[in-house]
Amino acid sequence: MRLTTLSLFALLLPAAAVAETPTGREAVEICASYDPTSPSDFQKEFSYGDIVVPAGTVFDGPAHMFNGLKDPGDRQHLVTDPKDNSGKEWLSISDAEEKRRDEYLRMDHAVGHAHLAFIIDDPITLTKQHLCGKVNARVIVSSQWDWHTRTINAAPDLYYQAYGVVSGDKIDTSFDNEEMPFQWNAQAGTINAAVIRTLDVVYELPPDSN
Repeated sequence: MRLTTLSLFALLLPAAAVAETPTGREAVEICASYDPTSPSDFQKEFSYGDIVVPAGTVFDGPAHMFNGLKDPGDRQHLVTDPKDNSGKEWLSISDAEEKRRDEYLRMDHAVGHAHLAFIIDDPITLTKQHLCGKVNARVIVSSQWDWHTRTINAAPDLYYQAYGVVSGDKIDTSFDNEEMPFQWNAQAGTINAAVIRTLDVVYELPPDSN
């Protein structure tokens, strides 16, 4: 990762900072990750209770995912030591697929890789029984944070991670002021999102004046 719930988005985001009115057409899907190879880690994700992702949470990315939002890095098939598996990083995939994934990973980590971000309009609750949910969102634009793109297309093969929470005209990337279930998971990088409908409504974050 670059990684108090409010019931009304208007209370969280100043009207002067909102460039356009949301249409309700935009949507993202958010999931808590699940690693079937580490059930104890999954248990810890919910050891503080259900995860409430608050309105105003910013997601940054994108990166390519290989096994869905619950396991974007495909940890289910990731090997511990590629040297013990003829150099393969994932079990049960073809050499061609491994090459494709390696190329995507290089793209995702390349210097100058563009970062996009969106901010969710409403809170969403993730539980052990329901790891995923959908919510409306806006593209977030900020020169301070190097987010310039004003449209994010739907892309089911790309994912974003929780990056911070907007408060006033600033982003708190520490998550230290959030409720523990969300704080722990946001800091651990276990909350992932994908854009499932094109986002073209913009929220402009003013630069930090300090």
